[in-house]
Amino acid sequence: MLTVMRSKAGGIVAKIFIGLLAASFAVWGISDVFRGKRTDTLASVGDSEITVGQFQQTFRNQLNRLSRQLGKPITPDEARQMGMDRQVLASLIQNAAISEAAKRLKLALSDKFIADRIARMKEFQGLTGTFDVNKFRSMLANAGISEAQFLREEKQGLMRARLLAAIAAGVKAPKSEVKLVYLHRHGARDAQFFRIPASAVSVPDPTPEELKAFHDSHKALFALPERRQIAVLTALPQDLKARVKVTDDEIKAYYEAHKNAFGAPERRTVEQIVFANEEEAKKAAEDLKNNKTTWADLARAKGLSDADLKLGTFTRDNYPDPQLAKDIFSLKEGEISRPLKGALSVSLARVTKIEPGHTRSLDEVRNEIADKIKLEKAKDLALEIHDKVEDARAGGQSLDDIAKALKLKETITPYLAANGQDEKGKPVKLPAAADLLKAAFESAVGVDNDVIPTNDDGFVWFDVRDVKPATIQPLDKVRDKAVKLWKKQKLAELLLAKARELKKRAEAGADFAKLAQEAGGTVKTLTQIKRTDAREDFPTAAVRALFAAAENGYAVALDGDTALVIKSIPLAPPQMDEKSTEVRAIRQVLAQSISSDMTAQYLAALQKEFGVKINKAVWARITGNGQ
Repeated sequence: MLTVMRSKAGGIVAKIFIGLLAASFAVWGISDVFRGKRTDTLASVGDSEITVGQFQQTFRNQLNRLSRQLGKPITPDEARQMGMDRQVLASLIQNAAISEAAKRLKLALSDKFIADRIARMKEFQGLTGTFDVNKFRSMLANAGISEAQFLREEKQGLMRARLLAAIAAGVKAPKSEVKLVYLHRHGARDAQFFRIPASAVSVPDPTPEELKAFHDSHKALFALPERRQIAVLTALPQDLKARVKVTDDEIKAYYEAHKNAFGAPERRTVEQIVFANEEEAKKAAEDLKNNKTTWADLARAKGLSDADLKLGTFTRDNYPDPQLAKDIFSLKEGEISRPLKGALSVSLARVTKIEPGHTRSLDEVRNEIADKIKLEKAKDLALEIHDKVEDARAGGQSLDDIAKALKLKETITPYLAANGQDEKGKPVKLPAAADLLKAAFESAVGVDNDVIPTNDDGFVWFDVRDVKPATIQPLDKVRDKAVKLWKKQKLAELLLAKARELKKRAEAGADFAKLAQEAGGTVKTLTQIKRTDAREDFPTAAVRALFAAAENGYAVALDGDTALVIKSIPLAPPQMDEKSTEVRAIRQVLAQSISSDMTAQYLAALQKEFGVKINKAVWARITGNGQ
């Protein structure tokens, strides 16, 4: 809640500030420990103190925010396992250091300035667009923040944001660094290469000793994960539709209430020619009017193909430029518009086809409506069944008994891994599969589990019936698989060895084409390969090897059951347009990165200058974490 409110004050600086939290863990390496009498001060930076109450309030706010983001409640223990307690303390220490710096620089904001700022915040405005004090207090209460605390932290946050903005202001990326990034992105090379096929090497059978060593050193390849058998009981609207009835009167009433939904709006197919300016468009329109040119001639003059000319087929509501939709939908079929000045360009448009709108009759949509009504009734029925199942479970009945009594669908799955696959590696279809599998693999045999709601307003209950622990399959049971995998690895080793031997000969001056012929391949040439390319006959591994090689040097790479020997041919570096959109974007990203680094260094320097002390005894008491 407070984070959302603060966003108005922080802007890009706030985003940078938040991004620095990970780096701030370094504070744990420079902290001292308070000694002497017990205190509720958790930490201090210079004269600023961080109390236990401040920490706990901030921790709760972050916990609530994370729970909302994930769509499920997160416990304090879970948050601490993720390191949120340390992150919150590090953030508070950073805030305190910046507050100390602001006091030293005598930065101040008046209460009136802060009050006026809060009054302008849209979060606190009512229906009339003015500050609503009741809404303000309600939102603070929901966030667990007092008015005094919010006002104080808003003032501190704004001062911190302005101080950090001054640190990051005016930062520019060095031209040399921008150029390096551009050249890395757009630098290209040509490649000559040939393939060494699998037939060029002979793969032996493994000895018993080799196979055993391979099995022992690659146990993960032969592991069977933990598998569980699950009983699944469902009340899903799609399954329950057969239990509900729909009357003809209900169908008619629904049709009358939703008649507009069964209509198809008018659609128009539009062609468009864009002009450099309004004067050019007006001249073209005048020439068309006076029969000095034709629509086809205008398109040819612009170099437009039929595909380029066609803008698409649209309804009035989804026309690409809404401000032109009225003009387009006032034209007759085949008519050419006046010059249209849109949001991005000036154009002439022609409507080539009009598909009139229409409304489907009741008879046409009767089955569709009946299905919709059945589904809604089935959702209500699913809710009724949910209550009956929960009452029965509370009374100690098993899922098997409940399924029989309520005539519900119950399925006993085969033994499944956590990914939902059976013991043959085939996926098993499950309702709410992700949630069901996660819950089932966190449960145990004989445990009563919470019901799982589905996205279609249904419900799923489950029991874990049996568990097979994870095991490593012995060699005698996976011998064929082990031999196959060993040979695959051996083939890769032999192909790479062969490729490296040919590469070494190429570097010594051997003819590249003759080496290719000797390996059973032919030399191919690819041009203008960039670091981000991945072509069908030149995979990512080959691209990496190409750019890792010296200019006019050689490299090797594996591609499936073949190896590549590659010659890297340099090209002239691309020209960089300083004013292009891409270069401006690179410059901006680099500047933000430099600003972030500068801010991190500044924060670290402040903490070192003012001194950070953490009362580890208090920390251990409130978090249960002595580290």
